[in-house]
Amino acid sequence: MALRALEKAKKKEPMKEEILQYANDCLTDKILSCQAHKDACARLIRDVVNSQNDSYAYYWDEKEAEDIVFWFSLFNHTKGDLAGQPIHLTPAQKFHICQLYGWRRKKDGKRRFKKMYLQEARKNGKSQEESLIALHEIAITSTQYGEMLEVYTAGPKRQQSRLVFEECVNVLKQASPELKRKFKIMTGQIIHIKSGSFIRPLSKDDGKTGDGTNIHMLCLDERHQMPTNEFAALFYGAGSSDPLMVSITTAGMRLDWPCFKEYEFCKKILSPNSDLDDDEYLIDIYELEPGDYADVRNVTNESLWIKANPIRATFDKGLEAIRREYKEALEKPEDLPAALTKLFNIWYQYKECGYMDMEKWKACQVDELPIDIRGMECIVGADMSAKIDLTSIAILIKYKDTKKIDLHGNPVVKYIVMQHSFIPNRDRLIERVNKDKAPYDAWEAQGYLSVTNTDIVDKDYVIEWTYNFLKKYDLHPVCFAFDAHNAAGIMSDVSKDYTVYDVAQNHNSLNDATVAFREEVFCGNICYTYDPLLNFAMGNAVVKKSNGLIKVDKDATTQRIDPVDAILCAFKLSMYFEAAVSQEEYNKAIDNWLASDW
Repeated sequence: MALRALEKAKKKEPMKEEILQYANDCLTDKILSCQAHKDACARLIRDVVNSQNDSYAYYWDEKEAEDIVFWFSLFNHTKGDLAGQPIHLTPAQKFHICQLYGWRRKKDGKRRFKKMYLQEARKNGKSQEESLIALHEIAITSTQYGEMLEVYTAGPKRQQSRLVFEECVNVLKQASPELKRKFKIMTGQIIHIKSGSFIRPLSKDDGKTGDGTNIHMLCLDERHQMPTNEFAALFYGAGSSDPLMVSITTAGMRLDWPCFKEYEFCKKILSPNSDLDDDEYLIDIYELEPGDYADVRNVTNESLWIKANPIRATFDKGLEAIRREYKEALEKPEDLPAALTKLFNIWYQYKECGYMDMEKWKACQVDELPIDIRGMECIVGADMSAKIDLTSIAILIKYKDTKKIDLHGNPVVKYIVMQHSFIPNRDRLIERVNKDKAPYDAWEAQGYLSVTNTDIVDKDYVIEWTYNFLKKYDLHPVCFAFDAHNAAGIMSDVSKDYTVYDVAQNHNSLNDATVAFREEVFCGNICYTYDPLLNFAMGNAVVKKSNGLIKVDKDATTQRIDPVDAILCAFKLSMYFEAAVSQEEYNKAIDNWLASDW
């Protein structure tokens, strides 16, 4: 398919021919590439083949592709060994930039792609690309459409929001006088004089208030550092006839933040094995993959570094810099996670004294529970708030997986965990949304959180919800396990119906359970269905050490970890009780016994 598409592109469409040849080289490993980038290459080839059908909604405009490459060549590099020399796009850069401008909609000639997601290691020219695309939009695109266009740059911090903007300023300052006079550089904005179009950096408050909602183009820089989608949400109010959102980023260290979810979504769009598709989303990802290294402390096969560094790993000084920075990080372990994300574009969950490896935690997530839990014993854990904050109830079911046998020939013991949380009123809910930058309102709508509509968390409401849940699934609590802090009243009430234990919140009491629960996660013996509130809390959890012992530290983070505390209370008590078999396995055992010769 690649060769047929390439043959048709020859002679009359040299730019399309060049990026098709590049795609073919990546697919055949002439240029080493990760699977996500190969999927992007295969997508281009499919698109070219599909464009030969009259029914296809898009066409290739060779002139637009050539013009954007020419546009870049009008400007000079501002940094490094190439400073002062014209910008000549590399094949890897042409691959996505020419697609962004080359593919057009048949119905109106506008750009096919409304969004672009580019993820690669640092020092590969991402910010420079974004800045020159922004300048192109306020100058060339605005003139073509006869519109005054607004372009905004945004980042996780004020300095980051200005990074792409400052790069625009720098390339203009080094541009020819003829080019420079087309623009007016002011404090806080760049104006294209003829159209009045401008580029302006957004502040943190703009994301909250919605300022900049007449957007034509939104530039999101280092998106992995953004704890919320506040800036990205502005794009959905874009007022332009041909809006564009460009996200550029390296991998990050927060798998519970929006960018990681966007990354996973983008990979699904690219994957030929996924039913997910978005014809208006251009995606290109360069990364090292788990199969490229045995251990993150041993990413030493330099020939593979090009997978994450399509520019930096192609010349000696670039490789030398990667080698040096990686070596320095190995000598200072606290710098290693940042090096993995920035040098090799590896998503790596890390937090100083972080409790859970979130990749391993999310590997425990299932679409549906592996057993029928009805009629089974359980342990209920509870973490009560200081009256006006988050309260969490955890349900833990310990069972024997008879389909999996350990080294001693015994069924492997596994655990199902569930949680539900409570908050007193909507004022507190909105306060947590703003403070934690987390969608508690959405979690309530999805059923992971309840509002008790009281001044303080209503313990009777919590008890009623818990009892109803147990009744609904015919679950039989062996005991309730409470962190006694703030829980005297509810413990007294529950003790009338069930056995209640106070789980002391100190290192001696919680160390074994904290360590053992994490080990069970690493072994894949914990099971839970999708729960974004639980994932959020697990990603927030950090541990505090004392004399070699650890426990989850509530005081180390302002973001909520209450569901984790509730689960660990339940897990501690589970260590003293035998695992059960599911009702299904129990019935099967009875049937086998009845059918036996006795």
